[in-house]
Amino acid sequence: MKRVEQGDLLRVGGLGYPVMVVSNDFFNESGKAIVCPIVKSAVEGPLHIRVKDERVEGYVLCEQVRFVDLTVRRWSKLSETHYFDIMDISDAVMGMFDYQAL
Repeated sequence: MKRVEQGDLLRVGGLGYPVMVVSNDFFNESGKAIVCPIVKSAVEGPLHIRVKDERVEGYVLCEQVRFVDLTVRRWSKLSETHYFDIMDISDAVMGMFDYQAL
C-alpha cells in the first residue's frame, strides 16, 4: 500500500472533493487517515484556510474533520501542501478540542 503523509492532498473515492490529511504519519501507517475537505469557495476565517498549488485550490474546512479508511477506498495523491500550511491547519483543528476554562 502506498504511504500517506500529513499534509498530503488526496482524491478519495466516494468523495466529491479533494481532502487534506491532517493526522500524523504514525497514525496514517494504519491505512486510515483523518482528513478535512477542500472546497472551491468558503468564507475565509480561522477554520477555513486557503490552500493553492498547481493541482488543488480552495479552502480547507478544518471544522469538518473526517475519518477515512484508505484500505477500502480508492485514492490518489494529488500533491502535498507546504509545511506552514500544515502547521496552520493542524493548529485550527486542535484548537477546536483545547480545554477552555470557564
